[in-house]
Amino acid sequence: GNKMTIKNEADTGILKQFVALKNKYPKLQVLISFGGWGGCETCSDVFSTDAGRKEFVASVKEMLEYYHADGIDLDWESPVIGGYKNHKASNADKDNFTALVKELRISLPAESEISFDANSFNEYLQLSIDWQAVMPLVDFVNLVTYGLPANKGGITGHHAALYSSSSQIDSADKAIKTLDSIGVPMHKVIIGAAFYSFVVENVDSINNGLGRKGNFKTNINYNKLITDYTETKGYHYYWDSIAQAPFLYNKQLQVFVTYDDKKSVAAKTQYAIDKNLGGIMFWK
Repeated sequence: GNKMTIKNEADTGILKQFVALKNKYPKLQVLISFGGWGGCETCSDVFSTDAGRKEFVASVKEMLEYYHADGIDLDWESPVIGGYKNHKASNADKDNFTALVKELRISLPAESEISFDANSFNEYLQLSIDWQAVMPLVDFVNLVTYGLPANKGGITGHHAALYSSSSQIDSADKAIKTLDSIGVPMHKVIIGAAFYSFVVENVDSINNGLGRKGNFKTNINYNKLITDYTETKGYHYYWDSIAQAPFLYNKQLQVFVTYDDKKSVAAKTQYAIDKNLGGIMFWK
């Protein structure tokens, strides 16, 4: 229906464990995240009416009170432009998202945190959010500076590039500059690091596979990547000093891997400090 619910008993247990940590770490803030890639099939319809928004917000308030959580993170992917499969999107989504955030801010306790996740490519930044209306009402925006078009048009690139290059426009820095230019407060912006990779196959060896044609194969989490995609197995490490991003290439298998590592996450962290951003987060 129009209410937010927890998907299964395992997630309930995880949430309770996180909230319990507040006994040991009193400053810890635990937010419940809503939506996600594939998790917002009915958002466009539910949030299109005042009644739908009110019923949703009432369920959020009830859930936060029940679990003693500190706020909500909205991950609607994505207003206006859509995303997963055939999930509905509408031009009205932009204003409806603003109305949803306003309802949350009015209805939740004043101390409740509200954040939302935002894609970092230009179409989303320009079309999905009314930044001037939304940002005064939220504590943070978690900028999805990963999952960038690293294989757009079948061409390999960095899915978590910090900086743009001649071969790849999309990057964390480009998104930050766009938001800064329209007056989004930098201290409310969180950039993202990726604890997972994109694996692309059928990539020739020119430029060690970077900027070449290929076919997306799979996503591999970092903990598996460092044990299975090693030098001894033919995966050679390369560093793009312009994009500030690593990649792997296996010449024998013709496989290209784009990911974040300790070096690139350190660069992103320093960037967040230098730009006076709100911080950095990761997605796994």
